[in-house]
Amino acid sequence: MPSTTRTPWAPTTAQVARELRGAIVMRTRAGEDGKRPRNHAKFLVVDHQIVVVTSANVSRSAEEQNVELGLRLDEPLLARAIEDQMRALEPHVNEQAASG
Repeated sequence: MPSTTRTPWAPTTAQVARELRGAIVMRTRAGEDGKRPRNHAKFLVVDHQIVVVTSANVSRSAEEQNVELGLRLDEPLLARAIEDQMRALEPHVNEQAASG
């Protein structure tokens, strides 16, 4: 039987939310089958101004072992457009991760 325990290399969304106090950490809602759809691209909008899009996971192995590619854009209009689009999708696709 596969192990269901998490390793220190892959934090849960709750652990990420706990570490990023004050941040709103979202995760994909589970579907009717209980599975969460996956999107490999990651993005981050900082202070409504900076957009980071990357293939990197938030994990030690991604940081230390993988070859990843990311892009940082200082584009406030793009940042706002992404925030607006994601907020419109949130009720249908995402839920806020609990920090406990």
